[in-house]
Amino acid sequence: MVINTFKFGFYSFMGIWLFLVPIVIGGESAMLLGHIKSYIVNGYVGVVKSFMIGFAVVTIFGTIFGIKKKTFNDRVLDEFFISSKFVSIVRIIGALSLILIAYNFLPNVIGDVVADEGTGLMMINELLPTILVTFLLEVMLIPLLTSFGLVEFIGTLIAPYMRKLFRVPGYAAIDALASFVGDGTIGIVVTDQQYEKGYYTQKEAAIIATSFSLVGISFAIMMADLLRLSHIFGYFYGSIVVCTILTGVVISRLPLKKFKDDYYKEGEAPNERDTSMSYALRLASDVAGRTKATKVLKDSFLKVLTIYVTFTPVIMLIGTIGLVLAEKTTVFQVITAPMVPFLEFIGFEREIAQYMAPSMIIGITDMWLPAVFIKDCPSELARFVIGGLTFSQLIYFSETGIILMNSKIGFNFFDVMKIFFLRSIVAFPMIYGVGLFMLKIGLLAN
Repeated sequence: MVINTFKFGFYSFMGIWLFLVPIVIGGESAMLLGHIKSYIVNGYVGVVKSFMIGFAVVTIFGTIFGIKKKTFNDRVLDEFFISSKFVSIVRIIGALSLILIAYNFLPNVIGDVVADEGTGLMMINELLPTILVTFLLEVMLIPLLTSFGLVEFIGTLIAPYMRKLFRVPGYAAIDALASFVGDGTIGIVVTDQQYEKGYYTQKEAAIIATSFSLVGISFAIMMADLLRLSHIFGYFYGSIVVCTILTGVVISRLPLKKFKDDYYKEGEAPNERDTSMSYALRLASDVAGRTKATKVLKDSFLKVLTIYVTFTPVIMLIGTIGLVLAEKTTVFQVITAPMVPFLEFIGFEREIAQYMAPSMIIGITDMWLPAVFIKDCPSELARFVIGGLTFSQLIYFSETGIILMNSKIGFNFFDVMKIFFLRSIVAFPMIYGVGLFMLKIGLLAN
């Protein structure tokens, strides 16, 4: 027991130190992980881009073989290369576009649109290298926070408040906390599994999956870095957590008529009666004792490879399309034009409002794009508001929206759209209010 408790404490301390404690190096305040990432991206970007192109080649050939073979009879290879035809085609096009843009193989008439410094080349030279390095470091190290008992420890202590706040079982706290400190999709997958086991009703599962199961600290670190908010990351992420919780409280009380108080099947729920400190410590120590660091490292490395092969091409394709629409057309400006006067009315200058308006809705396609749109905005307050709103919206079709629609919970396209806009309407006043307060006390510049 003592060894397991020490293991829990040691790994949890290391995780908190790496992810949550700002350190000043070279006059710059950031999380230690952020300093390591900046060192790699700034010093070895050429190497990173070479790996990026190599993985794109692997994705193309592996996915083509996957379409033909249907299965490799190997769990890892199937996870890498076997998917629906639509997703497979998207991956191939994304990987192929990465190679064509990187080596300037496109005809001028196309290349001038998709391969200039504001579109495809921005993805290849600036965004994707940062994403790849961040995924490597954070997926390998995030288990310090998620796999050695810290989630269970805190989740057990806050469980009594879950029913009161969100009208869901107390043990949903563990699902929620795993999402906040882990990968953005963990909560949906875990919630869907728990729903299938009979732990949640359909309505409870819908609330959990759309209230707090989609936010991950890893992505928040990347977002803060791109938005130039790393120096106040603790406040930025703390604001996201608070506003996401409050938005979830509101959403959980809306009449979600489609989702019933019925179980997928009858199941035996985990113990949610004992929420004492001693039980939380015992549970965390047991988890730490059962967890083998070597297995965690192996699983994390495979997850990094999976992300590189399956997720990066999708980011490349959707990101490039979004940037082309933003830089070369007026689509988003036209759609969001009515929002500009509103943003001016609440205090933003017209130039800033024109930056913000498209960023407020483009997040439904991919969570990364709002930050791309707003990153050059001179107003730190505007960047803070858009960053916070993006996380509070929670849903984006390049990943989490698709996972929701593929779950057993029962979401369709229109359900996902409705939740996105409901969360936007509820969350924006909160994020803006927090931003104004931080501006007033000097943490943000206008």
